Amino acid sequence: MTSSPEPLHAVLAETALGWAGVALSPSGIRYATLFHRTREACKGELSACGADFEPDDRAGDIVHLLQGYARGEVSLDDYPVDIPAGGQLQRRVWSALRDVPRGETRSYGWLTRRIGEPPGAARAVGAAVGANPIPLWLPCHRIIGSDGSLHGFGGGLAMKQAILEAEGALPKSLL
Repeated sequence: MTSSPEPLHAVLAETALGWAGVALSPSGIRYATLFHRTREACKGELSACGADFEPDDRAGDIVHLLQGYARGEVSLDDYPVDIPAGGQLQRRVWSALRDVPRGETRSYGWLTRRIGEPPGAARAVGAAVGANPIPLWLPCHRIIGSDGSLHGFGGGLAMKQAILEAEGALPKSLL
């Protein structure tokens, strides 16, 4: 899971939760979006990370995965990622996010211990979670407060809850 200077190819998908997309390097997903209300917002985020919209042979698989994932039918956990450059702590945190199984959650404290950091590093670990460049694929939404409450999420807590419900980590809301 290393980054490289190769071109990035964007793939967009309309899903049950909104528009989502990825920027693909030859090795896997380098950047990903959360769910957006519009195609244009999703496309803009991918353009900002340097992705082009040239055809890619993997696009069909990505669209199928994102659509199935948003319906709660498939996992993204095994698809290759190409973690971009970041600080040493960030890269350790981002890699460890894949250790949280689909349908489960873990606390920030658990994540801090998992990567071998002392309890005082929890804030730095939380900041690294918040800087995750490949959300959904590196499942930062599965990290919650030690009391079981939902905390900070780039797409908002309602989206975090919807994603965790789709994965089966939380019961489906009746509202």
